[in-house]
Amino acid sequence: MRRLCLLSLALTAACSDALEQTSSAGQVIGVVNASDRTLSVISATDLTVSTRDWQSGGASPRTIDGRGHVFVVPLGAADAVGVSRFFTCLGGACARSDYVLPLAPGSGATGAAIQDDSIAWIANPNLNSVTRLNYLSGDTASIAAGVYPQAVAIIGTRVFVVNSNLLGATPAGPSWLTSFDCCTTIPTPDSIALTGVNARFTVVGDDSLLYVIESGHAGAADGKLSIIDPVTRTEIAVLNGLGESPGAAAFHPAGGRLLVASAAEGILEVNTSIRAITRGPGDGVKPGHFGVSGLAIDPGGRVYAVAATCPEFAGLRGTVHVLTAPPDYHEIRSLTVGMCPTTAAVAVTP
Repeated sequence: MRRLCLLSLALTAACSDALEQTSSAGQVIGVVNASDRTLSVISATDLTVSTRDWQSGGASPRTIDGRGHVFVVPLGAADAVGVSRFFTCLGGACARSDYVLPLAPGSGATGAAIQDDSIAWIANPNLNSVTRLNYLSGDTASIAAGVYPQAVAIIGTRVFVVNSNLLGATPAGPSWLTSFDCCTTIPTPDSIALTGVNARFTVVGDDSLLYVIESGHAGAADGKLSIIDPVTRTEIAVLNGLGESPGAAAFHPAGGRLLVASAAEGILEVNTSIRAITRGPGDGVKPGHFGVSGLAIDPGGRVYAVAATCPEFAGLRGTVHVLTAPPDYHEIRSLTVGMCPTTAAVAVTP
């Protein structure tokens, strides 16, 4: 499939070393803004912000993945994917290309996982499938998943698709993962049972285990975390007690912490080495006194917490709080991004 549109190259300001975070030089954090359908890009070195419009009126972006020099953003109801690629910096500025690639009509586009420098996998809840997307050429291939897939992760050559198992907005029963080899001619999927319901997010830990956030039933405060061994392809541990509708997670190397975003509670913490919740409901970190809808962590260990300020404050521009590493979480600066920001990811400029 061919690109819907190819926007002109944009110049983004080269990063200074104003904060002397040399380990984060060249790193950028992408923040998805749902209401105005834009991508805000934060320089991890000088904390400047630039914003790009996906030029897709039907877009409903809520998730993002970043790897190498690229961000991939599923555009939801637009049945498309937004791509931002960064190119070699010349004369103090870095060129960036932003474009949109179509998926199968009616597919929807939720979670994304970038495999390498040309391939990404996109969850398609409306077709109960996952799309293998070449984000350079736009070529696609569809593979059946489970029921209402919401997220994707890749470990080695193995693709893991998170199936929420929703009937409308209500969980029809426990969620599960569909797993298959990314690189065989005819993939043979298998299933991994999960204990919780409404699984929506997943992240690969530094320990090479897969962590799956199950948001639970609305109003029941029954959010859980499932830990998956990708080799045996089994659920090896379940942690209860993440409260009401926990969201996206990010792995922080300091002490093996898994940080979990919560619109109700702020930043929750799981100590993955002892498999215990160390900051649960009532003890979350609320930067600016708000809950958190998304998280990203730069190589310097700083935490980028996306304030959960939508829809309660619809019409106002969103905020990302830049925090020091846990356990302190001191605020370094708050940054203004687009309207109704939802989550974030990290990439790097050449």
